[in-house]
Amino acid sequence: MESNAKIALAMRLLTDAVAASGKEGKAAVAKRIGKGRSLVSRVLSPNDPLAMSEKLADAVIAAFHVIPNCPATGQEQPRSECLRLSQGKAPMHNPMAMRTWKTCQTCPHAPKGESK
Repeated sequence: MESNAKIALAMRLLTDAVAASGKEGKAAVAKRIGKGRSLVSRVLSPNDPLAMSEKLADAVIAAFHVIPNCPATGQEQPRSECLRLSQGKAPMHNPMAMRTWKTCQTCPHAPKGESK
């Protein structure tokens, strides 16, 4: 994903997540992405020059981006789970997990070039 498109997606996801989290707001969102509340607040503030970094964008996308119909499972799949499944080792011990893993290797949604 191009950097500007990734940042724009992450900003939209972050704004939506804060709006949807009600009273907990920025603190709950920050906890879910493993960052501080003040960072989330500064990034969302129009009066603060702090821009969203690539690393923060990756964390937001991993936590809040959902693949609507995963080809492997046929269900909604969080981007973080997509990353875990597609970049993990082949599950040699479990035939069903192996089918899912194989599907992930050729999936158009597979996060290429991202790291865990």
